[in-house]
Amino acid sequence: MLYGLGILAGLVLPIQTSVNTNLKNRAGGSPFLASMLSFMIGTIALLFATLLSGKSLFFSSHLFTSQPEWIWLGGLFGVIGLTTNVLIFPYLGAVQTVIMPIAGQIIMGMIIDNFSLFDADHHAFTIIRLVGVILLVVGILMVVLDKKSSDGADKAKQLPWQILGIVAGMFQASQAPVNGHLGVVLHSPIHAAFISFLVGTIILFVITGLVDRSYVHAKDAIGKGNPWWIWLGGILGAIFVLSNAFLSPQIGAGTTVVLVLLGNLFGSVMVDKYGLLNSPKKTVGIMKYIGLVVMLIAVAIIKLY
Repeated sequence: MLYGLGILAGLVLPIQTSVNTNLKNRAGGSPFLASMLSFMIGTIALLFATLLSGKSLFFSSHLFTSQPEWIWLGGLFGVIGLTTNVLIFPYLGAVQTVIMPIAGQIIMGMIIDNFSLFDADHHAFTIIRLVGVILLVVGILMVVLDKKSSDGADKAKQLPWQILGIVAGMFQASQAPVNGHLGVVLHSPIHAAFISFLVGTIILFVITGLVDRSYVHAKDAIGKGNPWWIWLGGILGAIFVLSNAFLSPQIGAGTTVVLVLLGNLFGSVMVDKYGLLNSPKKTVGIMKYIGLVVMLIAVAIIKLY
């Protein structure tokens, strides 16, 4: 049951990216406005979840002086990850929009483990992990260089977006231990997720105002002709964060990551193959399937050993 929940949590991410991309297209084409609206909805959902859990929304000001400054950066890291996914999705498709951040997550995850960043437990970089990294690179190359994949864009032109996806994944990997530490301090992962989303909403409100100089296009996504599901991105994001927070202490962080990534990969293939949620259909060749399996094996080796 818990393993199935982990896979379902992973399915949420590529669907959320597709939903938010549709929201962007209907809200003036601004990725910042779309991300802001998504974060705002997620914040409201987590506000109610926090209240229902019986936790107070307030916390002692002592936290600002007794805890490291980085515990408040989870929202910023989430903003970078979510907004980047919306940016690169039209250029890379669902599969690459998932696997490039995965590569970044693995790279940053091993840096965090090896140097115990963000008060994380120490896990040395071993030979077995090196084998996992090599397999991960092989899997990524198989997916990216799949000749039967009709991505509709020159491979060379995709390179900057692929690099951006990897960088976004590094920030996403940093978000998990930051929010995890905040959850321990507050004695509530739900409260920590709410604060993270609230900080992200405030940051995106400021960025949208500075870059777009207006929030007026938000109304373009409301009303007749717009599918109702374009507003679900924030709720899906909240579900993803809470599922990870719930599963990690139950089945272990490593197992949770593997199951979530399995859901990520499966969901991204379905979005690309069938053009779900108004996404463009993209051919998924046999080489890409094999590459995804190799990547999953690599992630399992890195996270479980």
